[in-house]
Amino acid sequence: MPFPLGVWLENQQVFYMRNQKQGYNLIFNGYMYKKEASFRSTINWICSRGNGRRVSDNKCTARCITKLDGSIKLGKHPHNHSPKFNPESMPAKALPGAEFTLTL
Repeated sequence: MPFPLGVWLENQQVFYMRNQKQGYNLIFNGYMYKKEASFRSTINWICSRGNGRRVSDNKCTARCITKLDGSIKLGKHPHNHSPKFNPESMPAKALPGAEFTLTL
């Protein structure tokens, strides 16, 4: 695992991408997350592969939290699947986090 779990990480490269419901998904380290909840200074994200799946479908329980200052903290559960993206296959419509301000 290249990143520690449960520790705030600063200056990490994150991307945001508009989803079908006109919200945003987070892409970090090749994994895509869906916004679960927004708070005053943080946003909780869940792995998009786990969303809406039954436990029997081997859903992913990975989570992360982002702060408005751009730092990110990975949850205690790692992903149980390969990343969806790699640096060469990043979607053209993905917006780098440094150039993007996510509105709550």
